[in-house]
Amino acid sequence: MIIFYKYLDRIKKKRSPQLSTLNIPQSRTMIRFILVLVAVITLVNSTNAIKEPKTGLDFPAKYDGSKLSKWGVRTKGPIKVYSVGQYGDTFLLKMNMKVGAEKMASAMTDALKPRCKDAESIEEFKTAMLNGLPKGCSKGSSLAFACKGGKLSMSANNKKIGCVKNKNLAKAFIGIYTDRKAVCKLIDVEED
Repeated sequence: MIIFYKYLDRIKKKRSPQLSTLNIPQSRTMIRFILVLVAVITLVNSTNAIKEPKTGLDFPAKYDGSKLSKWGVRTKGPIKVYSVGQYGDTFLLKMNMKVGAEKMASAMTDALKPRCKDAESIEEFKTAMLNGLPKGCSKGSSLAFACKGGKLSMSANNKKIGCVKNKNLAKAFIGIYTDRKAVCKLIDVEED
């Protein structure tokens, strides 16, 4: 910090007549204020996010009105595809790698088929995913699936991409992550 002040003094004296009117003590106060502000913002943001330990992806402490209660990692062999967080009846997926729209939609519908026999609703779900993810899922992107009120609502990066009104489909989606044949094991989030 002292080096910065010396540099500012040197610039003031030698290079810029416009800076000659700059009050160095006021500048130092402003710099301190900015540093404190950055520290406060960082602290606030860090307390609102919880890092999933296996992928290092951040999850909000609260989402869709519920607290993060469980999480897990979907793997294919040794590859960590995405992390999933459970917030009541909402599931938030955070992508750990890029996955194309067709591959992601197919994987989700394949997981739904043994849990829901309504082929028409599953196809509607797949179409909504394909239309809502024209460029696929990039690393770091998020998908949210809310299973409330007898429907399955979907969003990508906080933008609504579709909704299928079918309580059996919504229940089947919950089963993807909670039943005995879940695609990944969800564990309780430890609170500090």
